[in-house]
Amino acid sequence: MAQAASDGKSRAQVARNVLAQAVKQANEADVPIRIHPFAEALEAPLEPDQLPSSDKDGSQILMSLSQVLQNAASTGESLAGIMVLSDGRDTSGSGPDALADIALRANSQNTNIHTVAIGADQPAADLALQLNRSAITAFPGQHLRIPFALKSTGLEPLKAQVSLLDENGSPLQQLSLEVESGGTSVGTFDLTAPSVSCRWTLETPVVAGESRKSNNRAGANIRIVESKTRVFLAEGAPYWDSKFLAQLLRQQPQMEVHSVHRLSDERYFRIDTGSDETTESEHPVFPATLDELGRYDLIVFGKNVDPFLTPERAEALRQYVRDRGGAVLLSRGKPTTGDVPALDDLEPVIWGSARISEFQFEPSAEGENTGLFGQALPPPDASLWKSLPTLKDGRQVSLIKPFTRVLANGQSNTSASASGKFPALMVRRHGQGVVGLLNGDGLWRWDFFPEARELGNCYDDFWIQLIQWMATYSEFLPGQDFSLRLPASHGTAGSAVAATISYRGTTPLPDIQLKVIAPNGEESLVHPALLTDAYGRPMWRGSFTPTSPGDWHLSILDPRDHAPSVPETVFTVPHPPSEQDDLSADPDFLNHIATATGGTALTAETAEAFIRQNLLPKKLATRETGAVWKPSWNLATVAILIAALLSAEWFFRRRLGLA
Repeated sequence: MAQAASDGKSRAQVARNVLAQAVKQANEADVPIRIHPFAEALEAPLEPDQLPSSDKDGSQILMSLSQVLQNAASTGESLAGIMVLSDGRDTSGSGPDALADIALRANSQNTNIHTVAIGADQPAADLALQLNRSAITAFPGQHLRIPFALKSTGLEPLKAQVSLLDENGSPLQQLSLEVESGGTSVGTFDLTAPSVSCRWTLETPVVAGESRKSNNRAGANIRIVESKTRVFLAEGAPYWDSKFLAQLLRQQPQMEVHSVHRLSDERYFRIDTGSDETTESEHPVFPATLDELGRYDLIVFGKNVDPFLTPERAEALRQYVRDRGGAVLLSRGKPTTGDVPALDDLEPVIWGSARISEFQFEPSAEGENTGLFGQALPPPDASLWKSLPTLKDGRQVSLIKPFTRVLANGQSNTSASASGKFPALMVRRHGQGVVGLLNGDGLWRWDFFPEARELGNCYDDFWIQLIQWMATYSEFLPGQDFSLRLPASHGTAGSAVAATISYRGTTPLPDIQLKVIAPNGEESLVHPALLTDAYGRPMWRGSFTPTSPGDWHLSILDPRDHAPSVPETVFTVPHPPSEQDDLSADPDFLNHIATATGGTALTAETAEAFIRQNLLPKKLATRETGAVWKPSWNLATVAILIAALLSAEWFFRRRLGLA
């Protein structure tokens, strides 16, 4: 507790002052108390005139509280209350279940837990490296962006170097950032994606005087999609937008594109990846069945695609998204001139009638939160977006459907809304798949106009990053029959982790297994149980229990011959923090303990008055039937509080290994 708390005093000094006040008040009021120091475990009680030591590692707050409550229950002792003196840093790595268990025990024993936050007014010196996405999906050789942030607390302004390291620890790139005191600086590594999946590391050197060292590194799991993304593009009103987009997609080595364009009611032409020749037809070529649609990862629609969609095809398209994890991109706003019920069901919005002739494209805060802007693409506040040519032919929206996320807005002076804003880019999860919608036309000018070219390859980046982001937003990655989901990417050792596996392939169902690789390289197999979801689709569920800190790698074993690639994921168990690992106070953690157990959250400044007012004996009252105990004053809430402290259990929380 040598870390400063206030007025130049260490946290140990502040805590000892509070403890001395409690001992003095207990002696004057003739109220018995016990003082338990704790570190890695609950320790034996001290005499009131003894001061706890502060030369040990670890700070097991929840574990020690649990032990006190269990001891009291086993001996039949009725605790009037517990007070914890702490800076709130629990080094056990316990999750919310541990706090819920303590709250249940304390409430069942009518024992309130009061907390005193020590050092909450003085942040510890720290430089934290933050990575927004721990898993990044890309195609081999593709342009890859890895954004990160450096957050400074309690340090002077500095210039920090951040290194991106490969799996062997060799540097791939390095960046230097200026970080203001108490500020956050952001940076991005731009490089080419590797040919195989790997784990890279970002790190920044420890700064002199820095109290926490474990957050100077962060791992990035680079997932490489080996299969090509299969795309079908249907355009009923060919224009520059659809021409530019089809050409761009056909140029991508990781994409296989079939595009069909309507020239008239009886004339359609098709052009595919790898071919410069067109094939003409009198009929609108489009996947006619669910199985034919299942050959594609993405269906792209332009405008006026009504002739492509018979009722049977539209229904198959709806099932393709909902049940097969397919992706649909409406690249030019409302795709049909009439009503196509099955397609209307997929659209993220209900359309209004007003049209917007010209508007500026503005990424939204939600678009940044999803990782599309600020990670895959420049952030919303980048000057680039205001410099790009305007778009046109937007349409007002009457209703945004549930599960729709608005990634960007259109800003127009002619919009019917008071603010001039309307949804311009949206995405909606539908069953196992996803539907994206660009509400407007004219994006081709981002590629064609010289002033847009000078700002970089904005057009290419936008479409490729959007399509790739949609692929990861959908349940299935391109070319894969399985999806693998965990409830979280991080957790604690000893807690079971459930894995859910979905399937969109053909029957018969393969007899799959889940392979788990521990941090030490030891492999184990899990046989998941075969189930069905609410729509009758096959799914599997299994669980594993990580037993040690580190990265646990999970993948599916598909026994079929020539099986497509399978999904992989990583579950990380952080190393438990040590006593010296994070010296900053965490009063919120103590507040949660007090709130969950009906106690009071205090500071060192408010603790003295609380102790003086509540650490009191009860008055003895008499009546004809005998003696009874009554509170010393008649406020019901105060009476409960006084009763809770009649025979108090006092905790002193030593901290940081120094006196």
